[in-house]
Amino acid sequence: MPKTKSIKKNKKGYESCSGCGVCLLVCPQWRRTSSMSVTRKARARAMQAGVLPEEIASSIDACLVCGSCEPACPEEISITSMNIEQRIRLNRARSKYPSWYPVPLKKAFISDNSILRRSTIVLAGGSGLGQKTCEHIINLLGGSKKAGLAADDGRDIAALIEAGMVLDDERIKYFLNNLRYADTLVVAEGILHLPLREWLPGKKIKGFGEALMDIRAIRRSLGPEDMYIIESRGYHSDFERLVKYYDRLRHETGCQMNLDLQRIAIPTGASSLQARHNIETAGCLEHAKWIMKGRRVKRIVVEDFADIKVFQLITDIPVIHISGLI
Repeated sequence: MPKTKSIKKNKKGYESCSGCGVCLLVCPQWRRTSSMSVTRKARARAMQAGVLPEEIASSIDACLVCGSCEPACPEEISITSMNIEQRIRLNRARSKYPSWYPVPLKKAFISDNSILRRSTIVLAGGSGLGQKTCEHIINLLGGSKKAGLAADDGRDIAALIEAGMVLDDERIKYFLNNLRYADTLVVAEGILHLPLREWLPGKKIKGFGEALMDIRAIRRSLGPEDMYIIESRGYHSDFERLVKYYDRLRHETGCQMNLDLQRIAIPTGASSLQARHNIETAGCLEHAKWIMKGRRVKRIVVEDFADIKVFQLITDIPVIHISGLI
C-alpha cells in the first residue's frame, strides 16, 4: 500500500469542472453558509486559475468529506479523492494544522487472531457504539461463531485519510492482516469503504445499514412513520449499487429517507473530523434541521451512531440506532 497518494484513481480532476454548480445543491456547507468560497465548485475554479492549495486553505479545511457532491457531478469528477488530494498538498505546504486534525497513534499495532476465521468481521470504528450494542450486532449477524468484532477497527487510518496525512505502510499491513480470511466486512467508518475495496478486492464491504437491513426482522420493523438516516460516506462511495438497494428498501417499507431528488444522501456531517472536535461549529445542527424540514415522522432511525446526538439536539422525536429496531 503506497503512502497517501490518492484514495481513488481519478477519472477526472478539477480541470474538468465546467462550473455548472450542481454540486452546490447537495453541499451541506453551501446550504449552511451560502458562501461560494467553501464549495467544491469554487475550489475547482480557483485551481484552474492557478491558485495554490495554501491560498484556499480555509475552503479546503471546511469540507466535511461527506461525498455528496461526487455522484451529483454531471462531469463524473472523482471529487472525494480530489478533496483529499488537495488536503495532502496543503499539508505539505503548511506548518500548523487545524485543531481538529488527528494525532497519529503511538502504540503497538494490534493483531487479533481471535476473529481471523469469522466469515463476517465488524469494524465499529469511531462510531461510539458501546460494548453491549456491539455484542447485540454480532448476535444479529449470526452470533460469535459467524461474526466477530475487530479489535483493530482502523479508526486512526480513517482519520488520517480524511485529513490527507501520511499512511504508514506497516500500519496498513497489520490492519489488513486481521481481515484477510473474512468474506464480509461490516464497516462503520464510511470513509474506509472505498480504500478497503481497493486493498481487499473480492470482499464484500457493507455499512451497518445494509448489513442489518438484510435481516428480515429488522426490515419489517421499519415503516411509513419512520425517518431513516443513511450514513452518507459509505453510501456515496458505492452509489450506483446502493441507490438501487435503498430505493427498494424505501418502496418496501414506506419509510422516509434523507435522500433528495437525485437520490443523494444529505448528511449531518456528524462523523467528520470537524464534528468530532465541535459538533456545533461543524454545522451539524443546521444540517440536521435541513434534513427534517417539513417532515412528519414519529421516529428517527440512524445508521451512523454519531447522528443520534445531532437529532436529539434539534428535535423531541425519538432517535434510535438501526440495531435497536429489534
